[in-house]
Amino acid sequence: MRERDEALMSPGPRTALAAGLDVLVVAIFTLVGRRTHAEPLDPAGWWSTAWPFLVGLALGWVVVALSSQTWPTSWWHGLTVWIATVFGGMALRDMAGQGTALPFVIVATTFLGVTLVGWRLVLWFLDRRRPEPTSDPRRGRGRPPVEHTRVGDPLGLEDLHGPSDRTRGRGVVPPGDRDRVAEVLDIRQPRAPEDPRPQD
Repeated sequence: MRERDEALMSPGPRTALAAGLDVLVVAIFTLVGRRTHAEPLDPAGWWSTAWPFLVGLALGWVVVALSSQTWPTSWWHGLTVWIATVFGGMALRDMAGQGTALPFVIVATTFLGVTLVGWRLVLWFLDRRRPEPTSDPRRGRGRPPVEHTRVGDPLGLEDLHGPSDRTRGRGVVPPGDRDRVAEVLDIRQPRAPEDPRPQD
């Protein structure tokens, strides 16, 4: 499945656009045909001309959907939709007793081919000019970068450059100053265990 194709189970705006444009193409074709032959443009008359081609159009959509599991939005899908619309429409017109004269078949084939495939080619061309989304490998699997909020240095850690004898609470007390430091901090030094043996 191409990147911009929409899966069969998840149609989106691209599928809706394709369906609307295809129906619009058939509607314009039938209206122009009736106008050219000086036929009335009432809804009933338009429907009698349009329904065979609309059924052929729907048949083309079904063929593409079942064969590719995507909706016919790509230009190569337009080829299948075009052929189904022309052949299906002409076959149904013939069964309904409507005209299938050779000039009409040629005009219908040309108009529907240019329009049904044409708008898809335009969309394909616009897609190729649109830049592809790039992903930064440093971000991992598509995850956005984490931005940390600076909260300052409440503990003053940036001022500590390592232990020294001048840093409060850091470093090692020299052996000669241990008694004085223990007295200031009121730390009782552990006494050496007394020898249980009797003294001479």
